[in-house]
Amino acid sequence: MTREVAYSRQTLEVANPVARYAHRQRHRLSLDRAAAELPEGGTVLDYGCGEGTFLNALAEARPDATLLGYDPESGHVPDRYALVEDMAAVGDGSVDLLCCFETLEHLYDPEIAAFAADAARALRPGGLMLVSVPVIGGPPLLLKELNRSVMFRRRSDYRAGELLAASFAGRPAPRPENIRVTHKGFDHRSVLGKLDGFAVADTACSPFPGLPWWLNSQAFSLLRRRD
Repeated sequence: MTREVAYSRQTLEVANPVARYAHRQRHRLSLDRAAAELPEGGTVLDYGCGEGTFLNALAEARPDATLLGYDPESGHVPDRYALVEDMAAVGDGSVDLLCCFETLEHLYDPEIAAFAADAARALRPGGLMLVSVPVIGGPPLLLKELNRSVMFRRRSDYRAGELLAASFAGRPAPRPENIRVTHKGFDHRSVLGKLDGFAVADTACSPFPGLPWWLNSQAFSLLRRRD
């Protein structure tokens, strides 16, 4: 029987110090970049806001902002922001910055297309989208799988050959039928091309921006709505 582990214990509060550092750097980069890109008095929508950790922190950094969160699967109670129950309720051109952190890897292609359409509609002309996704490849993948096995007593989803190919040859493993609960086979290099209506303005990796993607654990992209 697989034990349910709170998301915070798998990320910002994970026992493994290396994994904890990576997740906290990701969180810091998300917060700093969002606070810098948001205009005075602007509106932020966090798509897939989870327990609201990012939005609550952004409320401290940018008390002038209007904060919205959307996550139909979390069942959380919002604290310092308004919860959006349906993306259709978000007004056209009402959002300045739309954030989507560690979510696209769990969406099927039709859902990504629907997300991009919702984002393009909700953002004002020239509005920005800040996205982060996990890097599932390169040597760090071995550390991630080791952490998964040791810390959470979960067997790896990878066969040995798949893990070696993804870690050292940059060749993603096949994606399973159910991608809601696994990152296996996700390729961060292809997801941006699925976001129709947006142009990439900037990219960065975390936690080591000066190193190539295959020595990092997250990839960030800032995208601008095409008008």
